[in-house]
Amino acid sequence: MVIRGRRLRLDALHERREAVEPACAALAAVRRTEGEMMQLDALHEELADTGTVDDVPRFLRANVRRHTAVARASGNELLIGLMTALADAIHSATDIEHFLDDDIRHLTVRAHSRVNESIRARDEAGAKRRMERHVCAFARAAGRADRREELELER
Repeated sequence: MVIRGRRLRLDALHERREAVEPACAALAAVRRTEGEMMQLDALHEELADTGTVDDVPRFLRANVRRHTAVARASGNELLIGLMTALADAIHSATDIEHFLDDDIRHLTVRAHSRVNESIRARDEAGAKRRMERHVCAFARAAGRADRREELELER
């Protein structure tokens, strides 16, 4: 409720992602259930499938669902709530015209695959490092491509 109907600086959203999502991945590596791992694998497959076709909206939806699933696998209610509350903002922030080309989608799929590998292996440090590398690299690249300074979220 606090987020909806507000303007949100893109830098603030990227900073939040860089601070929180690696922690979600690390906790997911420790706490995930077999069912959650199966869901992460299924969502990864969906993301990979959308990365091979020119359906950017579907790719963006799959990407946000995948990041939200990592938060759910963390088992931390506050992180889950934060990720869920920001899901629409993350979708909007990653929907950058002329940015999500085949190369960016391929890199995203590869990064998600490596995060999944670490979560599956219960490698807490690896999951954290790989998610941090992924969200930081995306934020830098998106920042160069995106000239918006903020998002106005729906009321």
